Amino acid sequence: MIRFLLYIIIMGFLLGNTSFAEEANSLPKAGFIKNNGTNIRAGDNVNFESLYKLEKNDPVKIVDKRYSWFKVKLPTRAHIYIKSDYIDLTPEDNTIGTVNAIRVNLRAGPGTKYSILTQISNPETVQIVSEKNGWYEIKPFKETYGWIHSSQISFATKLIR
Repeated sequence: MIRFLLYIIIMGFLLGNTSFAEEANSLPKAGFIKNNGTNIRAGDNVNFESLYKLEKNDPVKIVDKRYSWFKVKLPTRAHIYIKSDYIDLTPEDNTIGTVNAIRVNLRAGPGTKYSILTQISNPETVQIVSEKNGWYEIKPFKETYGWIHSSQISFATKLIR
């Protein structure tokens, strides 16, 4: 009897983990913004900085979910910041720079008081948009993400061509 109960408990645990894995795989991969002026934020809370405002029907690529927030890939129109000390400008084109250190923070704004979005290291290159008080405003790095509240995203029910 004890062996049978132990078997049931172990199977329940294993099947429970399977359902969690299935739930993660069922995460939508793309969505569309419901309202004009929807914020992509630096974190999964309204207290985080707005990184960019999206317009109605803008597509978003979803990579994760935490509570009622979706983690989305930042559009190239959004801008993030890196301390200019950590960038060596390309001599031929001062809008392209190479990171000159390891694990340099990319931030939501031009200063250390802003949220860290991710880190990049040498020899990554960045595209510079402007300079402000010793910080470069750059286009999002290929793996840079923000957060949108789930109430602001709709999902296509059929294939859109």
